[in-house]
Amino acid sequence: MSHDSSEASVLAFSFEVRSLVTELNGALTTLFRPLGLTCVQAEALMALGQLGPVTLKRLGDHLVAESGHPSRLVSKLVADGLVARRASESDGRAVVLELTSRGRDLAARAREARAPLLIEFSARFGGRLDQAIGVLRDVRSALTGAAPGPADDSAR
Repeated sequence: MSHDSSEASVLAFSFEVRSLVTELNGALTTLFRPLGLTCVQAEALMALGQLGPVTLKRLGDHLVAESGHPSRLVSKLVADGLVARRASESDGRAVVLELTSRGRDLAARAREARAPLLIEFSARFGGRLDQAIGVLRDVRSALTGAAPGPADDSAR
């Protein structure tokens, strides 16, 4: 393969990944809109539902959509009565986040709203997704310099 066609392949791959993110966010936005949630809010609620009480840092590490520090997102969820903050029992400086009963209900409804999309993807693409995930993780680790390995993405 020539240098030019290799560059074209990398650029085409990059375009397809960015386009996929845009399309997937659009589909998820449509699913979460009736719940009054954005994609990022729904992802945070579902992550908190899976992770249980966690620090802001741990939640931020888990959320891909929130670059950097997700404090504004969490502040909005707290203001909406979906997430509660409390002092950590083990570290007096840390704040622990957990879902309120309303937040747990909305996280469950978000998972239910997302389920048909996951089922459709699984039916249409099946085992090919595992290969695609491997390629994407390898590319991401090459870009970040991190060792490739499975991510904790079961809540996504």
